[in-house]
Amino acid sequence: MRRLSVFFMAVLLVAGTARAQEAEPQVFGDLAEVMRGILFPNSNIIFDVQTINPDDPVEAVEGDSTTARFSTMYTGWEAVENAAVALIESANLIELPRLCENLEDDPARNGLPAPVERDDWKQYVAGLRAAGQTAYEWAQAREYDDFDAILMTGEVAEACSACHGVYRDTYNEPPTPRCTPPTE
Repeated sequence: MRRLSVFFMAVLLVAGTARAQEAEPQVFGDLAEVMRGILFPNSNIIFDVQTINPDDPVEAVEGDSTTARFSTMYTGWEAVENAAVALIESANLIELPRLCENLEDDPARNGLPAPVERDDWKQYVAGLRAAGQTAYEWAQAREYDDFDAILMTGEVAEACSACHGVYRDTYNEPPTPRCTPPTE
């Protein structure tokens, strides 16, 4: 009887693994939502290290909100490490085909795909991944003066601005819609 149970468990495990391998990653948010929800807040945690030493004690937030209850849970270097992991993992997310952004007030731009197949996009994503990895390694070293060096070199900021300069921030008249590939 025990052999039969082990056999059925093995069959279920193999079947489940095969099914999981067949599943395509599913996207939920558009690129702007991923940027605002994951990359923006986590890169700001890394940028905060320019003025806030992660070794300094954290003051608890007053009140009865979720923010107050959990304000001192993940702090200091652990928060910086977690933010760096978010940047690295977000690189995987922004490689998936998804819409750039949906704007109710600008229907002409709705449905524009993020340019994930372009070589320059892939290069920018690789830069984000590398900057996140560097930030993670510096945070693990827990050396405030050394961590400041990554900010001085601007690796994280450069990873963001390299892509934003092409696909987000335009100062043309009229402005180029976000996610619009440059004309060759």
